[in-house]
Amino acid sequence: MSIMQISSLINKAFINILFCLLYVSTAHAQDTFNYLKSGIEKAENGKFIAAMIDLKKSIEIDPNNPIAYYNIGIIKGKIMGEMKDSISYFTKAIQLNPDYALAYNNRGNAKKNLGDFSGALLDYNKVIEMDPNNDIALYNRGLIKNKLGDYLGATSDYTRSIEINPSNEFAYNNRGNSKYELFDYNAAISDYDKAIDLNPDYLYPYSNRGSARNNLGDYIGAINDFSQVIKMQPDARAYYNRGSIKSKSIKESDSAIADFNKSIELDSNYFQSYNNRGNLKKKTGDMEGAIADFTKAININPIYAIAYYNRGVTKDELGDNLGACNDYSLAIKFGTLDFADWIKSQVKISCSN
Repeated sequence: MSIMQISSLINKAFINILFCLLYVSTAHAQDTFNYLKSGIEKAENGKFIAAMIDLKKSIEIDPNNPIAYYNIGIIKGKIMGEMKDSISYFTKAIQLNPDYALAYNNRGNAKKNLGDFSGALLDYNKVIEMDPNNDIALYNRGLIKNKLGDYLGATSDYTRSIEINPSNEFAYNNRGNSKYELFDYNAAISDYDKAIDLNPDYLYPYSNRGSARNNLGDYIGAINDFSQVIKMQPDARAYYNRGSIKSKSIKESDSAIADFNKSIELDSNYFQSYNNRGNLKKKTGDMEGAIADFTKAININPIYAIAYYNRGVTKDELGDNLGACNDYSLAIKFGTLDFADWIKSQVKISCSN
């Protein structure tokens, strides 16, 4: 998170800084205020350690000042990555001021980062209960609902957030993701389009739109989107995605293999690229090369069921029934129940003992 983003969080507390005087005695009010003001200003300028020293001095003078606890929570979580400590400070701020919406929201963020999605949801619910038009809390709750598989609920929260703040490209992108999970690919693409319109340099909507277009059979559009992603951030995943779409056409086999090669060059542990390159090698008759790629994928990820299945099919076609049966068995062991049932329906050789 940038200093500017941290500053925006700190500034929201600073707008209410005078409220801290309600929580301090008259004799120490000025000292508490000065340390609090100094700590906030230092945080705004990126001097976070010095800021924490001043904020803690403010607490030493008056331990009942929620704003100081809140700002230490921001620094602990956003800068130092100490989420558990961050939660403790936000909790203290909330105990001192039960209506502190910012503290609830940021405690929810910290809980989300720790994987406590149910706890985060409760905090975001509290913010929205206090302020039904809090677009940030609605957006954050949408993220949590999406994580929990409540895609309709997430879509509803993103929509409410967008109605309040229609310039939030992240809300459009993530609403698109929820619609994608609901298999409403056209609606998802519309949201990705809007996110890109709002911020053409925002990487994720291009990648997400590429996936949605791929699912709709718009392979040219999908390739164009992943090509744009590669221009913006040429990483292993981007080349893998583009190569996977190219591999649907035998005419693009060489180009697809080149993409998988580049993906592996960028990340030698990207096992999905080995698997898909193996499929292409098998398709073009390079059976030994295919087996080598499937084996490499398995070495990187020993529970990668699809690679065992693909290697089994290749061995099967080469007449290695024993090797094929062993791979089919491992694919069934590590795959989902549906995948296991599908494998059993596909295997034509006898693998009984």
